Amino acid sequence: MTRERRQFFRVSIPFDAKYRFFGELTQGWRTVRTLNLSAGGMRFKSSDLLEVGGFVEVQIQLPSEREPLMLRGRLAWSQAQASGVTENGLEFIEVTPQQQAKIDELVDFLKKGIAPPNPSP
Repeated sequence: MTRERRQFFRVSIPFDAKYRFFGELTQGWRTVRTLNLSAGGMRFKSSDLLEVGGFVEVQIQLPSEREPLMLRGRLAWSQAQASGVTENGLEFIEVTPQQQAKIDELVDFLKKGIAPPNPSP
């Protein structure tokens, strides 16, 4: 039997999120599809191979909020897939207690099996 190494419970219900590289204010937000989400980070698909260790800003639209949740993250891994897309692992960093509560709320919402609405354009 293998032992679970993950610190946080992960939910595997896909939804849209947005990211951009930290500090690149002139770059637009890129929409991505998450593969899973936990209180500590998320896995998502992108069209580009991203630089491991790079820092990004993330927008996640919460079902109960008008404004998206803004988070910072560090790319823990990025792996090209045979399908031509890339899967990426992002670790959330510098999370405030208020942001953590919102992430926990979203994880709890997703655990119920109901996908949240996609962010509006």
